Amino acid sequence: MSERVTPPAEAARALRDVERRRGQARASEQESRWVSVVFGVAIFAQLAAPDFVSDDVRSWIGLAIAALSLVYVMMLRNPRGGALLGRPTRVRRDEISPRFIRLAQLVMIAVAVICFLGTRLLPHEPFPYTRTVVGAVIGATLILFGRNLQRVMNSLAFRGDGKGSPNGGTYGSR
Repeated sequence: MSERVTPPAEAARALRDVERRRGQARASEQESRWVSVVFGVAIFAQLAAPDFVSDDVRSWIGLAIAALSLVYVMMLRNPRGGALLGRPTRVRRDEISPRFIRLAQLVMIAVAVICFLGTRLLPHEPFPYTRTVVGAVIGATLILFGRNLQRVMNSLAFRGDGKGSPNGGTYGSR
């Protein structure tokens, strides 16, 4: 004779299953290591190339970075590209805390303003090969700490915003 499952036990098991799948979906929101390496090298190349070649190369590198970014965004938008990038699932936007979204927007605006003011007010090149040093620092930071930074950002984005409802994330494949 088969075991009879009571409705409360079945509901509890279903809720545990939903939470487990939500955790899996959130854990899968992390890029592969090679993505950080490619973008770290690209940022270094963009900043260091004018120091070693000429300023004419800036436009070509800018176009290459734009093409790389376009391919990246297109890969994120389809299941095969997402799997290649190491993101087999995508979390719904309503899973992300609205407070985090506002804070991220403010930080992006602040960085843009600081960069704009820095290019206008600071001396053009305080020391030789300034762009190379800045590119090496930013590229190495992205290569070495990219996954850790992404993990921290994801934990901040998904931190409890008071919802707690089980109908939040997208689970499984795209």
